[in-house]
Order: sequence, then structure tokens, then C-alpha cells
Amino acid sequence: MKKDNINYFVVGLFTLAGLLLLFYMLLRISGDYTAADIYYVEFDNVTGVKDGVVVTYNGYEIGSVDSLQPVMHEGQVRYRLKLLVKSGWKIPQDSVASIVMPAVIADKQIEISQGVSNQSLDAGDTIKTVEAVDIMQLVDSIAKELNDFVPRSTENVNQLLEKLNFTANQVVDILSEKNVSHLNNLFVHADTSAASLAELAQSFNRMNQQLNSILDKTEHILEDNSDDLRYTILEMKKSMDAISGRIESVMYNLDATSQNMNAFSRTLRNNPSAILGSKPPQEKHGE
Repeated sequence: MKKDNINYFVVGLFTLAGLLLLFYMLLRISGDYTAADIYYVEFDNVTGVKDGVVVTYNGYEIGSVDSLQPVMHEGQVRYRLKLLVKSGWKIPQDSVASIVMPAVIADKQIEISQGVSNQSLDAGDTIKTVEAVDIMQLVDSIAKELNDFVPRSTENVNQLLEKLNFTANQVVDILSEKNVSHLNNLFVHADTSAASLAELAQSFNRMNQQLNSILDKTEHILEDNSDDLRYTILEMKKSMDAISGRIESVMYNLDATSQNMNAFSRTLRNNPSAILGSKPPQEKHGE
């Protein structure tokens, strides 16, 4: 009997220890904030936030949300959250709180980003906040944009395909057998013309070389016979001067001859018989 009592006592003691351990684990999981400082934050949208939501400071868990209640602020409804933060935890005055979701399927939490101010907030103060972007709203907005974009894109793609098909048909028409044959002939003629042009260029090069050779020889001749050429040019100048003088005399004689011919022609017009040496007939008065 005594042994049974001992067994019952051991079992009860073991059960009590298990309960204490379970209670301790629950406290560790939920956080023991019996001795905590109170802070407040206000948000316009608290979707997914409820009592017990974790509060983190640069990712480190420091408390939880104790309560949430709506308040009126300048005619607009805002939501005031009461935060229980570890006692003695220093929060700079320029720190900012926001609602975040650390993972896609994780619960939302209040994240306090550390400021740089040397002065800390006092317990009971309100922490500055920034509104977080709602991922679901963002996804819905993107989905709406896609719904509007896809039909327009499909229409543009269809128009592009029509233009491509038209262009392809034009290319097929251009690349018909007849046109391809003409193109081949054109390429053949182009090759022949290119060869002819190459030969012509070579001919020009040879002609250029020959001209250069002639110029070189001419320069040598002029250098070697410069005195003779100078004498020849002087003699030619003298001859031209003499010819010029004779030409002036000839022109003078021709001018005199021309005047005599004019006088002789005028005499013949007046008296054609003058050429026979007869006198002009006497005019009879009274006839």
C-alpha cells in the first residue's frame, strides 16, 4: 500500500513537472512581458494585425501587440495599437514603426526600425509610423494592369504578325525564280564590270606611270638644253617681230589696193565703157 502511494506521488510529481515545463515553454513562445513598457503606434490600415502580433526591433523580437482600437483623427478613422515592449528597451525618438510580413506565408508583425537620435522615447509615447504597402493590393493592382495590358498586347502582336506576313509575301514575290535569275545575271554582270573596271584602273595606272616618265624626261631635256631653248625662243621672237612688221606693210598695201579697187568699182558702175578706154557719152540737151 505504501509502495502504491509512492508511485502515485512520483506520477503526480512527474505530471506537475511536465505542466510546469509546458507552461514555461508557452511563456517562452508567447513571450513573458509581465514587466513591459507600453508604447503606441497608429496606422490607417491594419489588415492582418491582431492582438498578440509580434513586435520586432530591427528584426529582433522585443514584444507584442496588446490591444487595437479605432480612434478619430481629423475626421478620419485611424487604428491605435498598444505595444508591450521589454522593460528598459531604449527606442530612439526618430525610430519608425511599420507593418511588415517577413515571409510570403508568415503572419504580419510590427517592425520598429532603429533611429539615430541620441534621445530615447519614454514609456507611453507614440512611435512614428509609415504605412506599409499591402502585397495583396499590389498583386491585385498588377493583375488589373495585366488584364488591361494583355488584350492590347495581343492586338498589337496580331497587327505585327499581319505586317510580318505581308512583308514575307512581298519577299517571296521579290525572290521569285524570274527575279532570282535577274539578280544572278546582275551579279554576273557586276562581276564582269568589276573585272573591267579593275583592268581600266590598271590601264590608268600604267598611263599615269608613262606620263610621269614623260614628265621626268621632259624635265631632264629642259635642264640639259636650257641654253639652246633660250636661244631658240629669242630667235623665234626676232622672227615673229620681223614677220609682224612685214604683216603691217602687207596690210597697208592691201588697204591701198582695197581703196583702189573700190574706186575702180565705183568708176565701172558710173561708166561701164571706161574699161574699153572710151569716153563717156555726151548728154544731149533738149532730148
